[in-house]
Amino acid sequence: MVWLTEAGQGNRSILGILQVLLLMEMLTGCGAMNAIPEPESPTAVQQFLMAQAVDRSLPGEKTIPHPLTYGDTVSLDSSELKDQKRFIKGAISGWLGERGLKIALDPTKAKYRIHILVQSLGVEQRSSLFGIPPIQSTLLPIALPEMAIYSSQKLSGYTRFRLDIYETATGQFVRSTPWFQGSTYFNEYTILFFIDFEFTDLIAPF
Repeated sequence: MVWLTEAGQGNRSILGILQVLLLMEMLTGCGAMNAIPEPESPTAVQQFLMAQAVDRSLPGEKTIPHPLTYGDTVSLDSSELKDQKRFIKGAISGWLGERGLKIALDPTKAKYRIHILVQSLGVEQRSSLFGIPPIQSTLLPIALPEMAIYSSQKLSGYTRFRLDIYETATGQFVRSTPWFQGSTYFNEYTILFFIDFEFTDLIAPF
């Protein structure tokens, strides 16, 4: 009888240790922060992040990049811009137009050619989870949803570019502007399984 009691206590102790180890593995094994690959087609939020990063990079003062003067006609070109990133060219056209410059539809008729040199325009994504990730069984048709004590998904939009100015008639390089750069963010959080909230510096509709 004593032997059975000791054996039962030993089994319970081993079971308890295994349960603790399993819980620690589930909770700590997925707590690291990892980068998420950017999707082929950006979501609406990602498009807002990139577009508003460009808007914030352009100064609000009504200054005109030297040597351009009010009324000058310019043309714009850029290289290696994907379809979803062509917003930057339109944003710069509007910014120059607000400063009294004219955008030529025919580049040969422009006094200056402005090349947009883009160093960065995109979205960085990072996520973290403290809890149990979604589980899909390979042996049984059973799936468990994510159970997050704490989880986050953070998106940051970045841009950095400059304008290189050339004389159209001669192709002579005139000067480069300083680098324009801006950033935005959109962060989503979940705590205690179902409490969701977010923080962002994006302008409406969020």
